[in-house]
Amino acid sequence: MSQIDVIELGAAIKEARRAKGLTQGQVAVAIGSSRTRVIAFENGYAPEMSIATVIRMMNMVGLDFRLSTYNDGCPTLDDLQAEQAEEDARNARRGMPRPRW
Repeated sequence: MSQIDVIELGAAIKEARRAKGLTQGQVAVAIGSSRTRVIAFENGYAPEMSIATVIRMMNMVGLDFRLSTYNDGCPTLDDLQAEQAEEDARNARRGMPRPRW
C-alpha cells in the first residue's frame, strides 16, 4: 500500500468543502475540532489529529476513505448500484421493462 500524502488529502478536503459551500468553521464544529486545526490540515500540515477525526472531516465534505484490500475485491454498494443502472439503461434501450424489485 502506498503512503497517504497529507498535502494532497488536505487539498482534496479543501476543494470538496468549497464545492459544498461549507466554511472551515462549520466543518470544525461538525467534527468536534477547532477551525485552526481544519485550516492546518487543509494546508498540508499534520496537526495531531486522529484518523477518526480525519474520516469525520472527509465524510462531512462528501469524501470517503476506501482501502481496496479490505473488501478483498468484493464490489461495494456503489459498484453494484452503478452496474444495476447500466443494466437498466441497456434494457431500456432494448424496450425491456425494468424489474419491480
